[in-house]
Amino acid sequence: MTELGFVFSISNAFAAGVQILSGFLSDKYGRRKIHALGTLLAAFPPLMYALANNWVDLVPWAMLSGFATGLYIPIRWAIVADASADGGMASAYGWTNISWLIGSTVAPFLGGMAADAFGVRFPFFACFILILAVFPLTLLMRETRRKPLAKIESVGYVGSRVARKYLFVLVMFSVINIIQGVGIGVTGPVISVFARLNFNLDYTFVGILYAVGFGVASIVVQIPGGKCSDRFDRRKVMFWTFLASSPFFLLFAYSRNFAELVLFMFLSNALLNMSWPAFQTLMMDSTPQSRWGFVNGVSATTFWVGLMIGNALSGVFWDNFGMVAPFYASAITIGASAVLPLFLKETRNNNDSATRK
Repeated sequence: MTELGFVFSISNAFAAGVQILSGFLSDKYGRRKIHALGTLLAAFPPLMYALANNWVDLVPWAMLSGFATGLYIPIRWAIVADASADGGMASAYGWTNISWLIGSTVAPFLGGMAADAFGVRFPFFACFILILAVFPLTLLMRETRRKPLAKIESVGYVGSRVARKYLFVLVMFSVINIIQGVGIGVTGPVISVFARLNFNLDYTFVGILYAVGFGVASIVVQIPGGKCSDRFDRRKVMFWTFLASSPFFLLFAYSRNFAELVLFMFLSNALLNMSWPAFQTLMMDSTPQSRWGFVNGVSATTFWVGLMIGNALSGVFWDNFGMVAPFYASAITIGASAVLPLFLKETRNNNDSATRK
């Protein structure tokens, strides 16, 4: 288990090291080309995973996977913000999350069945083909960076009181991301192993667990989450969803059957991920538009730093303190993150132009 956690953490480390630079460069030179490059590079690690003979063979391709992910992830979030800057940002993020989650929901189920039917390497070949097929679509996207606005804002922010406020917001969201990244990452590598060891599940049922427990759970809450973000204090939406989700990360470890595994995983992810539209919209509304690429890069980096730490600790906790230890750590860290949004300022009722100048 320690080796598995190491491979996960290596990939996350490379993603974390690239995302801030990627976001900064997209603010300065544009988003389209960097986004396309990251998507292209992301296609090749799954192919090489399928050809690996041992865990050491996975390491260089995990590095490339992290690098590619670090290139495109912050830019995709910035593109959504650019395209919805004039209104409806929370709903735009909700629908974007749904489109991503549909694939994430179907994939584990199909991947599990394919692994049972054709061998565990087959899904990696399929992943390579699918990601490669997406690359031409990235070339058809238009550039969304707004050059004139970026110049105006950059002058207004230098050395001002607003710049210090912007820095505080960035730090607070970064701390939230690190803590939650640890909470999610500490169970990430061990959930499937835990399920297979305790309930003797085949790959198909593990796929169903992820498809329903993460994918469906996250999909069904995105539209309600967007509506809550538009109607209520976004800080309180984050507080209550973070706090309510935390016990279920621990209860997962005490499941008595497969149905309880699915139920507790569903509740933990549904409650936590309902906060996504509020989180992303509050972060964008609290920062200048000319820095959205950089801000998303910092946000993604800090989350991946947390994931890296959590992944590295998961195997250590499992091997030294028992298989339930990672789930205790997850519940505690997710619950602890709930208080941090309350230190932020609500922007829902602010004029958009005042927020971004």
